[in-house]
Amino acid sequence: MKLKAITALMLTAALFPLTACADTYDSITVDGTTNAGDTFTVGINVYSDENIGYMQTSVEYDDSVIEYVGGDAVGGSGFLTLNAFPVVSPDTVECQLTFVAVGEGDCTVSLSNGYVFSTDGIILSQPSAVAYVHVDDYGGEYEETGSPDESLAVPSPEYTEENDSSAETETVTLSTEEEPKYQASSGTLSDLSCTAGLLTPAFSPDVFEYTVYAAYSAESAQLSGTASDDNDVISYTGSDELAVGSNLRTVTVTSADGSSTVYTVNVIRAASDESGSDEKKVNSAPASTINDIYKDTLNPALGIILVTLVVALFIVLYWLRGLFKKK
Repeated sequence: MKLKAITALMLTAALFPLTACADTYDSITVDGTTNAGDTFTVGINVYSDENIGYMQTSVEYDDSVIEYVGGDAVGGSGFLTLNAFPVVSPDTVECQLTFVAVGEGDCTVSLSNGYVFSTDGIILSQPSAVAYVHVDDYGGEYEETGSPDESLAVPSPEYTEENDSSAETETVTLSTEEEPKYQASSGTLSDLSCTAGLLTPAFSPDVFEYTVYAAYSAESAQLSGTASDDNDVISYTGSDELAVGSNLRTVTVTSADGSSTVYTVNVIRAASDESGSDEKKVNSAPASTINDIYKDTLNPALGIILVTLVVALFIVLYWLRGLFKKK
């Protein structure tokens, strides 16, 4: 009977998934302003008292309030897939996602349907952090309305009996015109895009530095700009071929009067393995790399289960052999 109980326990243990008992903490932080039209950063951090192999999780949000524009995840329309690995410390995973506020309201950014695995492929935790985002409808440019301050009015000349009735009067007009607002002008771009990914932050004619996070599979990147004036000339510098890490490209717009404006785009291509690039931490990994990691981490776990089943089968056969001998 004892032998039967031991065998049953071993078979039961072999059928349960391997889960480690580790203290793991996950959090989501929102950095930046959240007015309509503003770009802000969402940080996702996971800490554990054991070394982390990788994290795979989903990120959900309300795309009627905020819109994903770039970072360490892939996807959109309210649902992202995030595959991340430790870079700075083996027990920490840190990710950065960039969003733009597109409408007034409240929404959440949450982690779901995911797991944090150890280096041996054992499940450490299921991340479930939530962050709340409030967006105010302060988009667009500020417009000053109302009448001019009466205290600034110039008083009319006063006349006395000593004044000559034929004297000329002088009229003084106080200008209350507002300063012209910024608009795309000659020597600037009205649009800019990159074939390797989205610009971060979103393009604006008066923003001159951008970053593009490209996957490892992106071997080249072409920039495409549109001048604000048809008479402007656009020139590009830098190679279309991408190396792993940072790749600086510039776009120069020269107007007819000779003045020019330079836009800089830093295209960061992800590394082929979890060692990453020294120039910039990029946690996104290509699908082929993810599959290789799954094999490396899950195969040892499957091997342990197989050995346990073989030992249990041997014990059962030994017990049956003894039972037949007694008969």
